Amino acid sequence: MDGKAILSPSTLTFSVFLCSFFLAGIPFWQIPYSQVTVPNSFFGFGVVVVFSGAAVLAYRLGVARALLVAASVFPAILMARVLVEGFMDPTRHNLWPLALVIAMVLGLVVAGSGAAAGWLAGRLFRAAE
Repeated sequence: MDGKAILSPSTLTFSVFLCSFFLAGIPFWQIPYSQVTVPNSFFGFGVVVVFSGAAVLAYRLGVARALLVAASVFPAILMARVLVEGFMDPTRHNLWPLALVIAMVLGLVVAGSGAAAGWLAGRLFRAAE
């Protein structure tokens, strides 16, 4: 490789968000509403995806962008579900603001640790060059 970035910063940011949104969202959206518990329904594959996305963004573009983008994935997934199911049955999601706050906190914790890992990897591997 000639040292140039394969993707522009905005393309990488959008790609990480979109991939994380669908890879973590599809398993969450398939859980029946009566069995959904936030944040437990996001644990597992969703946490790994958001953590990895934050690490990649922090390594390539910096901690601030990684934190903002990756931390917004879980709230966006939750709001997509609330909007779709809210149109079908408006009385179904009466506690969505509380669930949104919980999803935001989970997103910040996972994205923060992923961004820290990406930043640390950047410091270690770039120092070796």
